[in-house]
Amino acid sequence: MEKKIITIKDVAKQAGVSISTVSRAFNNYADISEATRKNILEIADKLEYRPNIIAKSLSGTKNYRLALLVEDYNESDYIVYEMFMAFKSVVSKHGYETVILSTTSDMQKGQKLEKLFKEKQLDGALILGLKMTDDYFRQLESISYPCVLHDVFIKNPKVGCVGVDNIKGSSLAVEHLLERGHTKIGFINGHKEALVSYERLDGYYLALSRRGIKIEDDFIVNGGFSYEGGKTAVMELIKNHKDITAIYCASDLMALGAIEGLKNMGYDIPKDISIVGFDDINLCNFVTPKLTTIRQDREKIGKAAANLILSIISEQYLGRVIIEPELIERESSIQI
Repeated sequence: MEKKIITIKDVAKQAGVSISTVSRAFNNYADISEATRKNILEIADKLEYRPNIIAKSLSGTKNYRLALLVEDYNESDYIVYEMFMAFKSVVSKHGYETVILSTTSDMQKGQKLEKLFKEKQLDGALILGLKMTDDYFRQLESISYPCVLHDVFIKNPKVGCVGVDNIKGSSLAVEHLLERGHTKIGFINGHKEALVSYERLDGYYLALSRRGIKIEDDFIVNGGFSYEGGKTAVMELIKNHKDITAIYCASDLMALGAIEGLKNMGYDIPKDISIVGFDDINLCNFVTPKLTTIRQDREKIGKAAANLILSIISEQYLGRVIIEPELIERESSIQI
């Protein structure tokens, strides 16, 4: 006799909760109590519920293969690596292998994303680093394959989003500097093609507005999310605005570049200028001074992305999962 396929409905019925509650429990939503979550997961385990099993039985496919699709992939990218390992650790328990695929804006021209999925025999993908001007970005609005994007939200039931609360994170960074007496705060942002740049800019604006501090557009420059970009940007910023006492950077790499640029100009960090970054990459602890930053927990993001894509594969659309940021205070920011 063929074994009955266990669905999310069976888990919900056994637990006495709604289907959406089961989905939220699997995706670690904060509004689910620990007792409820534990009960649901225990019942799911007892029933041997696996999202991928449902999807495969319905679709008839046998690939069990997911991709990490990264634009401008660099093997030394700490953020990508940590997210990938956390993502892989979850999906592998559900029978999926994972592969890393690299793409660029130029590679995407004239290439269909759905065709890539077919050629690589993929069941879905976690996609990182897409620009809003990319061909793949536009194609995701109508793609039929399950996808999860990092820090980008698209209205498509096959596409979910996971990421840190960038607006809140930026606000935390700027508020930290404001609380230490800084009112002339420069901002080194990423670039105009990344949605995350706009969200982190909003957080910068929000924190200053709450304190009634005038926003100086000349205090804002772009560094392209790179070390060299941060170094160049800070030299431009300080050359034109010597009254700046603190700088918030939208990424740690730019912050580290900014520190080098300021040192080359003869500034003492943080005595002369305080610096705050965003990401909390491992290098933050190995520079002088150690970098104050906003942590986005890559392990949580990677695991949430994995659970989200498994839910989409099993036809449970959850939309967007937000991970809370955390201020990590170190040596690069002080009271004035």
